Formats: sequence, C-alpha cells, structure tokens
Amino acid sequence: MRLVRFEPFGLSRDLDRLFAEFGQSSFRNEWVPSIDVIDQEGALVVRVEAPGVDPDSLDITVEGDTLSISGSRRFEDEVKEEGYQRKELFEGEFKRTILLPEGVDVEAISATSKDGILTVTIPRSPEVLPRKVKVAIEQ
Repeated sequence: MRLVRFEPFGLSRDLDRLFAEFGQSSFRNEWVPSIDVIDQEGALVVRVEAPGVDPDSLDITVEGDTLSISGSRRFEDEVKEEGYQRKELFEGEFKRTILLPEGVDVEAISATSKDGILTVTIPRSPEVLPRKVKVAIEQ
C-alpha cells in the first residue's frame, strides 16, 4: 500500500500551470456575468454584474417570454513585456437570457447602469398585481 501526501492546493496549482501552458483556457471561452433576478412587489428586477461594459454596447430585447441581455467589454491593448504575464479579466461578448413569468408589462421595461451593475426593471401588468380587499365581518 502506498500513501499519497494530501496537498489541498495541489489541484489548483496544476490547473494554473496547465492554463499558463495553453494560454487562455478553452474551458473559459465566453464571459458569463453573474445575475440576480428579484421578484419584487409590482416588478421583476434583473441585475447584471457588468463592470467595464460600455452602455452603448448593451442590447436588451424581449422576444416572446424571453428577456435577452447582451453586450461586450474591451480593454485597451496592454504593453507586452518580457517575462511572466497573467490575464484573468475576460474581454469579449456575453449574452444572458431569462425566461419571463406571465403578467409582466414588457412595454414598460426600463434599464439603468451604475457602478458596473446593469439594472433592468420590468413592471407587472396592473391587472395581475395583488389587490387587498377589506371585508367587513358581521358579529
């Protein structure tokens, strides 16, 4: 029986070496920004983490019951120097799609971009908003 020493960061080190040898990983060939989808009272709010994305490159479309958000991010060309370099910030295009629930008013969609967060707000249609009805109870 042969014992193998456990190295908790060994796999990470091996992956770093593999990616360094082959350049940017083929596993990471597209950018998928993180999103939050929040069902608030009266609206569906979608937040997209998109730092460095030019608002002019953003495209927000609704087709049927699907919301698509796409855009791109580019950085200035860096000066290449001799020696070791590491590039982890992704440049390029992204696209996220979200299935919309019934009862949203896509004609009233709005979007804002602040501090690298794109916020898309899709209000609920007035006829599907919950209503509170006061009922008189006889005693």
